[in-house]
Amino acid sequence: MNSSSPFPDNHSTSSDSVDIPPEVYEALISWSVKLNSGIASNEVMQQLRNWRAQNPLHEAAWQKLNKIEQHFDQFPITSKPIVTETFSIADQQKSALTTRRRRLKVLSLAAMIITATTLFANQYAPWHQDAHYATGIGKRETVILADGTQVMLNTNSEIDVNFSLFKREIILRHGEIYIETSKDKESLVGRRSFLVKAEHTALEAIGTKFSVNNQTSNTKLYVTEGVVEIQPNHYAPVRAYANESYAMLEGTSAPIKINTTDQVMNMDPMAWIGGVLVVKQMRLDEFVTELSRYQDITIICDADVAHLKVSGVFQLNQEEPVGHALKAISRTLPVSIDKKNRAVVISKKWH
Repeated sequence: MNSSSPFPDNHSTSSDSVDIPPEVYEALISWSVKLNSGIASNEVMQQLRNWRAQNPLHEAAWQKLNKIEQHFDQFPITSKPIVTETFSIADQQKSALTTRRRRLKVLSLAAMIITATTLFANQYAPWHQDAHYATGIGKRETVILADGTQVMLNTNSEIDVNFSLFKREIILRHGEIYIETSKDKESLVGRRSFLVKAEHTALEAIGTKFSVNNQTSNTKLYVTEGVVEIQPNHYAPVRAYANESYAMLEGTSAPIKINTTDQVMNMDPMAWIGGVLVVKQMRLDEFVTELSRYQDITIICDADVAHLKVSGVFQLNQEEPVGHALKAISRTLPVSIDKKNRAVVISKKWH
C-alpha cells in the first residue's frame, strides 16, 4: 500500500491531528494482513472501502498507515512480506497490544528487520560481486559476470566490477569494452540499474548491447541494440539508441553525436570484436594511433604523410599485427616503412 492506492480518498480528516483509538488500529491491521496476502478478492476490496467510509477515524487511520508504509519504499519489494508477517503477528496478539505505543514498536521492529536483512544480503548474497579484470596489449578476453552479463575487454583494457543488492556498476579504468547486459533474473529487487563509469561520463544501460572506448582525451559510446543513457556531470542526460555513437571529450561535458549524416564514421567501432580493424578514408596518423594499441611498438608517422587516407580490413589476430598492416599500406600508399632504433618510421617514398 502506498500513495498510489486504488482506493479513493473520500474524507478530508487530517490523519496527523487525529488520535486513533486502539480498536480502530486493530481493525486496520486486520485489513493490512488481508490486502498483503496477495489473494484479496474484489469483495474484500469493497468491504475495505465500506469500512473506510463508515467513520472519519477509519479513513484517518488508513491515511496514517499509508504514511508509515511509505518509509518502507526504499527497501526491496520482496522484503515487504517481512512487514506483512509482523502485521500478522500483531493481529494474532491484538488483545495484548492495546496501545499506540506498542503498535509503533511493532512497526519499528519491522523496519529494523528489513534494514538488517538488506544489509546482510547486500554484503553476502550470491549476486554481490567485486572483481577486477584486465588485458595486456594485443589481448582480448570475455568474462561472464554474476548476473549473466557478458563483457569483452579489448586490448590493454581494465575494469572494476561492483555489484550490490540495488545496483550493478562497472568502472572502466582505461581501454575498450563491449557489453551485453543480462535481464538480471536472480535479483531480489527486480532488474537493478546497470552503470558504466568512465573518465568523462557515466552511462546507464537500459537493456542493451554497446561498446565503450575510454582513452585519455575522450570516451566514445556505440550502441548496437537497445538504449543507453549518457549522464554528463553538468548537462541534461542524453539517450543514445541503436546504431548511434557519441563522444565525450576531455574538458567538455556535453556529449557529441558522431554518426550524423554529415560526419561519416571512418572506423567500424565494433570490428575489433571479430579480431579485425576496419577503416574507411581514415587519416594515416589516426590509423597509426589506433593500430599501435594492438602491439607494444613505437610508430612514428612523419607529418608529410599524415594526411594520406587509409581504407581496408586489417587482421588483429596476427603475431605482429602492426607489421602486417604497415606492409599492406606500403603497397597502396606512397610511403616507406623503416626501422630506426626500436621504432617504426613511416615517411614519404621518394622515387
